[in-house]
Amino acid sequence: MREGYLLHGAFIKLHNFIFFPTPIPMTTSFKTLLAAATLSLSLGACSTETDTTKNADGSTTTTTEVTTPSSEQVGDKMEAAGDKAEAKMEAAGDKMEAAADKAGDKMDAAADKAKANAQEAGAKMDAKMDAAGNKMDAMGDAAAKSARETKENMKAAAKQ
Repeated sequence: MREGYLLHGAFIKLHNFIFFPTPIPMTTSFKTLLAAATLSLSLGACSTETDTTKNADGSTTTTTEVTTPSSEQVGDKMEAAGDKAEAKMEAAGDKMEAAADKAGDKMDAAADKAKANAQEAGAKMDAKMDAAGNKMDAMGDAAAKSARETKENMKAAAKQ
């Protein structure tokens, strides 16, 4: 009787894993999951039919008929479960790939923006440097003109 509960529990765990997947703890190996799936599908697939009959003397007779599926039926169920799990894994992989592509696009956009900002800052710095150079050139020209005028004034004063 206890074996029936154990098999039923394993089947329920497999059913929940397939239809309601949750993260698997890292302590559970793939081999363990595969063994549990095989065991639960092969043994949990048994069907039972119980009939209870009341006898004339007031006692009851219970008859239980267990039908074990063929290995082909079990194989078909395992293949269907495997296909379903594979489809879920494919969908999860597609979602992860889409999220990675989206993150990559965001990173590319941020890099392009930083590059544009650096180019703009470089252009502003070049403009400031050009303005400072022009100012220095103007100051140099003014100083040279002042020196020429001073020299000419001194020559003129010396002639008088």
